[in-house]
Amino acid sequence: MVQIFAVFVMLAILSTLIIVHECGHFSVARFFGFQTPVFGFGLPFGPHWVVGKKWGTEFRIHACLLGGYVAIPELGDESAASEDAFGVPLKPFRKFPIWQRALVAFAGVGFNIIFAYLVMLVMFLTLGQQSQPTVVTKLIPSDSIAAKAGIKVNDTIVAINDKPVASTDETVAALSAHRSETVHIQILRDAKPITIDVTTNEKGKVGMQLESQGPATYKKVEGNFFDVARQALIRLWTLTASMMSALGQMVEGLLNSGGQKATPGHPKVGFGDLHGVFAVIKIGADIAQQDWTQLFLFTILISMDLAIINLLPWPALDGGHLAFMTFEAIRGRPMGERAQGEIVKWGFVSLIVLMVVIMVNDVRALVTGQLDYKKDKQQTEKTDKKALPDSTEKAAGDAEKAGSDVGKALPDSTEKAAGDAEKAPDSGASSQTLGTDSSTEKTPVEPRAPR
Repeated sequence: MVQIFAVFVMLAILSTLIIVHECGHFSVARFFGFQTPVFGFGLPFGPHWVVGKKWGTEFRIHACLLGGYVAIPELGDESAASEDAFGVPLKPFRKFPIWQRALVAFAGVGFNIIFAYLVMLVMFLTLGQQSQPTVVTKLIPSDSIAAKAGIKVNDTIVAINDKPVASTDETVAALSAHRSETVHIQILRDAKPITIDVTTNEKGKVGMQLESQGPATYKKVEGNFFDVARQALIRLWTLTASMMSALGQMVEGLLNSGGQKATPGHPKVGFGDLHGVFAVIKIGADIAQQDWTQLFLFTILISMDLAIINLLPWPALDGGHLAFMTFEAIRGRPMGERAQGEIVKWGFVSLIVLMVVIMVNDVRALVTGQLDYKKDKQQTEKTDKKALPDSTEKAAGDAEKAGSDVGKALPDSTEKAAGDAEKAPDSGASSQTLGTDSSTEKTPVEPRAPR
């Protein structure tokens, strides 16, 4: 019963994020006077049910609840601009300037970013800032800069240049800020504090694979409301930068998957490592049962993942619309309808194919137990009890682990990226597909930190 309830909670979170995204498009389109004949929850094919009509918009629920869309024919989307295409009467079309169309296309992403920030702010105000020990899980290669300096697997990084780090992405950011410089890394090894001097390479990496492990804790953020709001913004920025890095590693890993060995900063990733909505629901449900507070960070990760992936310049995604508008602005006139229609059509088909591949990966991973977060957490806790003192266990946080493990479930959001002090390989490049304006959206969660 608890498992079923946790699954419903995850479905509610994903549905909320999709609706937030589509409300962004809808509200900005209505503000500028665009027609919005249909607002649909679910993928736009198969049977649907009309739940209401208002403001010239028909609100529908589709049988396949894996996405959402808003039909905006004057935006120049992939739908044919006719009453037959939408099933509702249309007014004569108006021509809108590129900047207004661009704002409508970006609005969904913008709303996801705002929503993620608000959730982060609520978490900071109610619980505080989450922290969790950052553990070295692998040295890549075995004779990397970190290895030569004396860092070992299972070392826990507690500070960089005497500045405490509360997560893997903070550790990565701290090292990246000192490229080709010597940094003092404070670690715990067998409960004993040790300081090791390491000189980073030109990219700010030293060849460590990092992972957040151990129980989650929350530390109250000092200051007034504006101080807390600023800290929440900084945390969201750091988290997003880490996700962007993981996405780049994931893409690079896919491109190098044809037999080339993984190297620091160049993880080897195959299409079998991409996961999606079922994986996210499974991991999220397990996380919810362990500690509901972890759902704050989990929601933030997915919301930002939706934002990042939707900005990719791929047809049928928001970034695809923006790419067409950029082409129109440079050329002085839009791309031919036939050419644009073909590009959008095949882009949509490719996303559907990707959804099928991801769904197969999810089912296989579920059957083989690869997504069992509970087992991973139990093993981690056993290791922590042996390697860390009680004070260290209290100093960390579990939602970062959630982000790392969720990374296992995405490509966007987004995550099997490993390497040169980078996030754990199986969390840097996974993928999720939810739904965009007319089809699907990928969701990447926070990857583990490679540094």
